[in-house]
Amino acid sequence: MKKVLLSVAIFTFIIIFGCKDTGVGFIPTNNNIYPAKLNTEWEYNSVMITEYYDSAGNIYNRDTMYFGNTIVRVIKINDTLKQFSNLIKFESYDLSTPENKSYHWYLNSDTGFVTIAYSNPGSSQTVYPKIKEKRYLTFEEFKSLINSPEQNFFSTPFKISTDSVLYYEIPRKVLAYPLAVNKRWVELILPWYRERYVDRIVNINFNGLPIDCYEVKIDWPSYNNIEFNDFVNTNYGLVKREILSDSIMFTSETSPDSGSFGKVSSFSNLVRIDKVI
Repeated sequence: MKKVLLSVAIFTFIIIFGCKDTGVGFIPTNNNIYPAKLNTEWEYNSVMITEYYDSAGNIYNRDTMYFGNTIVRVIKINDTLKQFSNLIKFESYDLSTPENKSYHWYLNSDTGFVTIAYSNPGSSQTVYPKIKEKRYLTFEEFKSLINSPEQNFFSTPFKISTDSVLYYEIPRKVLAYPLAVNKRWVELILPWYRERYVDRIVNINFNGLPIDCYEVKIDWPSYNNIEFNDFVNTNYGLVKREILSDSIMFTSETSPDSGSFGKVSSFSNLVRIDKVI
């Protein structure tokens, strides 16, 4: 089981986040694009909390798994892949396994932050929406989904599969500029359809410093019991990511189609940024 970053970040650990609504008319920063400058480095801490329901729907047990820290760094700008130019290359790895690195290439244009390609993806297998007809998502399927390279936005490697550069069939818009409350856009079409939208602006406490962030949510018809929320500031980048899913089924090899139920919450929080001015 591995954490997922900016794609970007997510949820007492090293720092405590407090959020409040700051109003729909507030503009968080003077910048209008993602702060992806050469040698900028982010460090995230991730945790997963699993809560188990009894037969009456009450939580009777809770497990917390700590995954340590992950580094995300801009290692190249103005990179070129095939017909694409002016790309930004990101490197990400867990501090516990620095030899396992994944890479993502983004285009940061005036209209959006778009992912083009990746290598050493964040999962050992490609995940497709093969469970549409089932009422419940299993815990193993949830882990596969959130670790899939389809999530992009700084997912970290679960198993190293290939050094080859893999291209998204259709480039995927992670952010649409200018960011604004109620703005909505199509993020991806294949292997599933998904939209993103800016729900509100919240204030997040990062190491004692209040930061106003756009809360970017997803509209994912294939998996409507999963919340995937990014908190983005255009000076700091991805400050927080949370992936939440209720009514998860926990199965076993002897009982693959039935089991207990619970709620899974995955949180990744920015704990450090070395910012290039």
